[in-house]
Amino acid sequence: MSLDVNISEPDEFNCEELHESIKVVAALRGIQDFVYHVDYICGKGDNFIANIFRVSVKEANSENNTVGVIVKTLVNTTRQELFHELHKKEVEFYRVVISKFNEIQETLAEAAKLILPRCLYWKIEKSNEVLILEDMLLYGFVLDSKPKHEVLDFEQCSLVISELAKFHALSFVCGEREKESFSKIKSDFSDIIYQDHFLDKSKLKNYFLESFDMSLSVVTDVKAHKVLEEIKPSILKILQCFSKASKTNVLCHGDCWINNILFKYEERKPARVCFIDFQAVRYANPVTDIMYFIYLCTDSKFRSDNFERLLKIYYDSLKSFLSLYEIDADIAYPEVEFKSDVNDHLIFGLLISMIDLRIIIMTPEHEAILKGSNIVDGSNTGEVPGEMDYFKIRVNDVVDEAISNGSLMKLSDKINNLL
Repeated sequence: MSLDVNISEPDEFNCEELHESIKVVAALRGIQDFVYHVDYICGKGDNFIANIFRVSVKEANSENNTVGVIVKTLVNTTRQELFHELHKKEVEFYRVVISKFNEIQETLAEAAKLILPRCLYWKIEKSNEVLILEDMLLYGFVLDSKPKHEVLDFEQCSLVISELAKFHALSFVCGEREKESFSKIKSDFSDIIYQDHFLDKSKLKNYFLESFDMSLSVVTDVKAHKVLEEIKPSILKILQCFSKASKTNVLCHGDCWINNILFKYEERKPARVCFIDFQAVRYANPVTDIMYFIYLCTDSKFRSDNFERLLKIYYDSLKSFLSLYEIDADIAYPEVEFKSDVNDHLIFGLLISMIDLRIIIMTPEHEAILKGSNIVDGSNTGEVPGEMDYFKIRVNDVVDEAISNGSLMKLSDKINNLL
């Protein structure tokens, strides 16, 4: 079948590079003559890095031979030059690390395994960045249906934290079994997101600082506002500190929040989790993932009630999973060291909240108001005041929490040590 014209596909998909990639995937299933349908999942401002499509390929004149895939690409975007490096990193994670992780888990019972999507095809050449993954929707996995700014419930959080522990544990297992190859993996996945060379090239530095300013503008505690104002020039240096080498570092997801987590429900309850989107993977302390997830996907009231419970669930899951490979968690990552890391990384939770709550809660209309800009014509601003109030509440709750747990004071001390 010719792929030159398909009136059902978005314009962004209509190019030779993406058509050729679909031909290859179809051929892997023994399909030569086929029809296909493309849905635009996100890209135009929704996804910060890539355009994402859901593609269904069906053999012509047959109902039995079909394949469903997710296509992530920088082709036909304005972001190719900016995020080519992140695309290469994600491809490498699927090609090398996930393959290795799945191989390590082959002997486990299905219920014990960490579920990871399989990569079917990739291209990393500039101007032809394509990554094709199996569509986990076919296995019953879906994004949470709540709006992204709403917090997850305890059942969801406990399941995510438990599976995140398995994700981290696989680094310990891999490091124990394949020291030489894992040493290269650690080097290949050193952090780039918070490093100056990438921040300057990708313009993320301006975005991070602007986001921090946006949160700072709604902080009501005068003393806290002053401290946060003083540390603003150094926030990126502080974030860089959390990716330094450590003997308990693991491969971290790096962007573990509601948009990158799929749930499978059984009897209307979350039963399994699948992590997606690995552009931000970095070799860092596992607690960075925990803080990132808990601070962005829950609120202060939830953390006050459940933070310690979630930490226990995480460590118990880590310990249990490592024991399947006869690795003693008390040696690999002693609980006392884990708790110390949690205490040290409360600062990270505060900073990530100040930067990323903007992504979770704010619409372009909200941002225009906080920046003092005019709302674009035709925008629906009817919900803006209420939702802006929610943004202010979330930011101030995090700041109050930081005052209460001492992390704001530690942040001030950390700046003094850096100077």
